Amino acid sequence: MELGQGHLKTIIAVAECGSIGRAAIRLGQSQAGVSGNVRRIEKYFGGELFHRSAEGVRTTPLGDWVLVKARTLAADMDQLVSSARSVAGGVDRLRIAGQPCPTMLALIPLLPRDVEVRVDHSADWLLQQLTAGSLDVCVSVEPVGFSVPDDVHRRVITDEPCVIGLSRVHPLADRRSIGLSELADHDWVDTPFGDSGLRLACQHAGFEPRIRYWIADPSAARLVVRSGRAVGLFTRCAPDGLVLRPLQGNPVRRRTVLYWREPASALIRRLTNVTVNNRTESPF
Repeated sequence: MELGQGHLKTIIAVAECGSIGRAAIRLGQSQAGVSGNVRRIEKYFGGELFHRSAEGVRTTPLGDWVLVKARTLAADMDQLVSSARSVAGGVDRLRIAGQPCPTMLALIPLLPRDVEVRVDHSADWLLQQLTAGSLDVCVSVEPVGFSVPDDVHRRVITDEPCVIGLSRVHPLADRRSIGLSELADHDWVDTPFGDSGLRLACQHAGFEPRIRYWIADPSAARLVVRSGRAVGLFTRCAPDGLVLRPLQGNPVRRRTVLYWREPASALIRRLTNVTVNNRTESPF
């Protein structure tokens, strides 16, 4: 077996997701396929990269060492491919990526046709690409503690507290607000990408959330909550038949941020001017 970019991305996804199943969702592959790839990669390196348990997977000391190298090599490869495509096309195409949030969806129709656009659910992956210099514009939820690179501009688009989503028949649905610790014995739905802030907030409240459903698609997550099988974190703009209640003390906030590098500054100014001149609501 020759080690390739796909193998590097598998190592990174499994380590960041903490689960073969969640990594498979992120990679768009079957769970069996990802599991087989991990075994082949471990055989190639001559040792286990991950400890397996009922709770998921975590990196071994060898896995920690390989993960650092894999992230560097994967970012370098993405940069190489992007640069080569720009040279081949004879122009420096802007590279734009973001999560499928209202800002990103409003941005896409306003973009020139010669830019490269990617929509990805994982804030971790997007911000790694931004830090590595592989993106010119990024729209993403900003994780707690993220350090913005010196050459990157930043503008906060939204900053709002998350609320708890319940089914209409939930025993707490009639409450005006709910303490996070009151939900310690509930099943939860969460994103498989680890950037929602749920686990950290629950740990601060004194418990480990019992996450039964790992779902990237917000509409599917709402369906699970609406059925009464779990509770979950949402923003106020996504009721869809749910009962939304404030969490006491606002322990989880969701901040959507627009990041861009200097080559994209003219584009950002132009997009802002277009929305102002057309008297439309600006996504910026």
